[in-house]
Amino acid sequence: MPRDELKAREFLFLTEELALRALPPGVPPPHRRVMWTILQLSWGAPQFHVELQPQPARAIVELGLHFEGPPEANDARAALVAAHAAPLMAALGPAWELEHWTPAWRRLHRTFAFDRLTRPLAEAVAAEMARAIPLLYPFCLPEPAPALSLSAAAATLAP
Repeated sequence: MPRDELKAREFLFLTEELALRALPPGVPPPHRRVMWTILQLSWGAPQFHVELQPQPARAIVELGLHFEGPPEANDARAALVAAHAAPLMAALGPAWELEHWTPAWRRLHRTFAFDRLTRPLAEAVAAEMARAIPLLYPFCLPEPAPALSLSAAAATLAP
């Protein structure tokens, strides 16, 4: 393995550390769940979370807002995101996509292609994660609060 290459778990933890350190002060600390090379950050409703997953076999890193609860709750959260899509997508950028991921689960996500997991890639993913979390975490709250995301989106778009 080349010297600057990271293993998937090293990449995951480095990206998490950099992203959380860069969050603005108004973002509440998340609850953390790690399943080998999957990191889930939630804010009171664990089935609704921001997820980071390096996937070396597919040569992608996925970053996204995941709704993995009961289908009706997932659809309601996805509909809420869709209702606020214009400012969110303008702030997040064209790489992000809202999709029906499985018959029950929904996600708003983006991927990063890579040849190797490196520190510069971790830094780039962490920067995107730190920019996205203030926009996305309100949809993870037990009572979703999209107005928080709209305020964050407006602040992100402000000159």
